Amino acid sequence: MAHLKVKQLGRGRYYYIVQSVRRGGKVTQKILEYLGRDPDPKRLKKAMTYWGVKKMPQRRKGRR
Repeated sequence: MAHLKVKQLGRGRYYYIVQSVRRGGKVTQKILEYLGRDPDPKRLKKAMTYWGVKKMPQRRKGRR
């Protein structure tokens, strides 16, 4: 099952659609589609529909 991964590097957020895959006893993430930095909402919705992603990831409140 695919999910949306948001990776924050510096000031930018980068969006990926990834899938967890087991290879040789370890779980790794396979990047299905790279959506770039701050993708267009139409493109994001289209990619999420295509890969079967149900919802956006929850944003964290504050720092840990």
